[in-house]
Amino acid sequence: MKSVQSETKLILSVTLNVIGLILAVVLIARKGGIPGLWRQRRSIPPDTQRWVKIYYQHRQSLFEDLPVANGPIVFLGDSLTDSCEWHEILNHSDIVNRGIMGDTTQGVLARLKPILATQPRQIFIMIGINDLARRQELSSILANYQQILATIQQQSPQTQVYVKSVLPINDRLFENAPSNETIRTLNTQLQRLSETFSYSYLDLHSQLVDENQQLDERYTLDGLHLNGTAYLIWKAAIESYVERDAEGLDEESNQFPNQPQPLTPTNDQ
Repeated sequence: MKSVQSETKLILSVTLNVIGLILAVVLIARKGGIPGLWRQRRSIPPDTQRWVKIYYQHRQSLFEDLPVANGPIVFLGDSLTDSCEWHEILNHSDIVNRGIMGDTTQGVLARLKPILATQPRQIFIMIGINDLARRQELSSILANYQQILATIQQQSPQTQVYVKSVLPINDRLFENAPSNETIRTLNTQLQRLSETFSYSYLDLHSQLVDENQQLDERYTLDGLHLNGTAYLIWKAAIESYVERDAEGLDEESNQFPNQPQPLTPTNDQ
């Protein structure tokens, strides 16, 4: 009797294992096989990964504790800003990098206070791609962005603000990413929002796309982040807008003279 029960349990166990294996094979096949699963793992938005969250907290803590002189030039954003040495590439010691990998519009809004306490001369901001990667609604992204610009205008009214377009992605390299059409729609709205606040809108998107309106593969390895060549293009597009020194401030009017005009947006924005 015990032998029969043992045999029955063995058969049941083997059967369940076989069924489980079949289901696993079917699931993997539907996901594009092992390569497909790896691509999905690779394309998870950076801010959902534990180590990036830890990095975010560490970098935010650093920014809160760093002493910063009044009137800096601030580069504000996510990993695309974080990944460049702006003071070196633009040869400007007054530039401070306040980009954090994985950041979103809500994250930028939450950490504006210590930035604005220094009354920046200029803020160059690019943010939004991680919001889109997390499938946030455009209305929510724009509402956060409007709060960001309104807060800057209220707390540091003399700051020149440059809203930079969200950059394209290459969906061949970065799967499960937001569509470039959605990015272009967001950029159109950001341009209008910038005009509402009388801030400048800088179109970098058109500088980095290929003929298919994708992020050009010459400028990226993962379809999202940029290589050195791309940052040199970025530099060339914005360097004429960067104040060269603190003496550019007109003390009588408390304004920066000769403020450059925004780049002319292209039709795809």
